[in-house]
Amino acid sequence: MNVHYFSPGPARLPEEVRNQIKEELLDTFGMGVSIMEISHRSKQYEQLSQETLALARKTFQVPDTHSLLFSVCGAQQHFSLLTQHLSAPEDEIAYTNTGVWSHLACEEAYASGRKVHLVYDGRPNYSTLGNPKEWKIPKKAKYVHITVNNTVYGTEYKEIPTFADIPVVLDMTSSLGARTDIPWESTALVYASAQKNFGIAGVSVIIMRNDLLEKSRELTKLDRVGKALTYHAVFDAKSALNTPPVFPIFAMNKMLNWIASCGGVSTMEKWANEKAKMVYSEIDAGFYLFNIDKSYRSRHNFVFKLPSAKQDEHFIQEAQKNGILEIKGYKSLGGIRASMYNGVSLESASIFAEFMREYRKKFG
Repeated sequence: MNVHYFSPGPARLPEEVRNQIKEELLDTFGMGVSIMEISHRSKQYEQLSQETLALARKTFQVPDTHSLLFSVCGAQQHFSLLTQHLSAPEDEIAYTNTGVWSHLACEEAYASGRKVHLVYDGRPNYSTLGNPKEWKIPKKAKYVHITVNNTVYGTEYKEIPTFADIPVVLDMTSSLGARTDIPWESTALVYASAQKNFGIAGVSVIIMRNDLLEKSRELTKLDRVGKALTYHAVFDAKSALNTPPVFPIFAMNKMLNWIASCGGVSTMEKWANEKAKMVYSEIDAGFYLFNIDKSYRSRHNFVFKLPSAKQDEHFIQEAQKNGILEIKGYKSLGGIRASMYNGVSLESASIFAEFMREYRKKFG
C-alpha cells in the first residue's frame, strides 16, 4: 500500500530525493566513503558545501544585499540569538504573538532585557493574524518580528507585512522555499529550519542583511555572546566554523536541486496553492469544523476538527487504513492537522481530499 505522509516536520521528502540519497549514501564521492563519514575539511565536502550555499542563494532568490549561512541551531535558538545580533540591551523591538512558536519567540525577547512592544496578540484562540496596517510600531524599534506561517493553528500571511523604514525579521521555517514574495528591501533577517520545505532536520538557514551582519560584530559583544554562536563567525568560516551537519547539508543539496528541476520556488508556490484548494474545498463543504479566519488560511497546515473528539480519532483510524499517516492535531489542540510542504505530492494531496470527501459522505 502506498503511504501518504503528512507530518508537520520533519516532513515528507520527494521520492526522487529519497532514492538519490539512498543511491549515493554509502559511496557519495566515488572514493568508497559515505557522506556520513567524510571529513568536513576535505575538498569533496568543501565543494559540496559551497555548491549548496550557492544553490540556496539562487533557490531562495537572495539579493546581493544579504548574506546566507548554514547553522546547526534550530528556530528556538534563533529566537534568542537574533535579538542579540540586531539590537543592544537598551533598544526597542516589536513582536507579534500569533501562535505557539511566535509566543516562544516573544518569551525570548522579553528575557533579553530589551523594551519589547507586543504590537499584535492573537490569544487566546489564534484564529486570525490581525491587520498589520493598524499596528502601532514604535519609530525607534530596531525590527518587527513576524512568524509568516503558523504550523499549529494553520494560519499564514497572504502578503508579508512591511513597515516603511522599520525592517522585519521573518521566521520562515515552514514557508521558505515555497514563497516568491519575500520583501527583501524591508527584511533584516530570515531564519528557517530545513526539515519542512528543503531538507531534513539538523540544519537551518540564516539570511541577514549585509550591513546588519557587520554591525552584529559589535552588538553581540554587548551581550557577551560566544564567538561560536555568532552569525558573523559562522559566515566568515563559510558555514564550517566547527564540524557542520554534513549529512543534513547533503540532503539539502539534493532537495534544492529537486526544487530547481521542478521549476524553482514559483512551482512550489503554485503546487502549494493547488494542494490548499483541494483540502479547503472539502472543509468548506460544511462537515468539518474550522475556526480560522479565511483571509489567513495556511497553504501548508490544514487544521480542523470533527463534531467530537471520538470522531476525530475515528477519522485518524480510517485514514490509516488508506495509507494516510501523521494527521493527528497538535498535542494541546487535538483534532486533525495535515501538513503539506514541498515534498508532499499533488497526488497525495488529492488522495487526502478524496478521503475527506468519502468520509464526509459516509459518516457525516
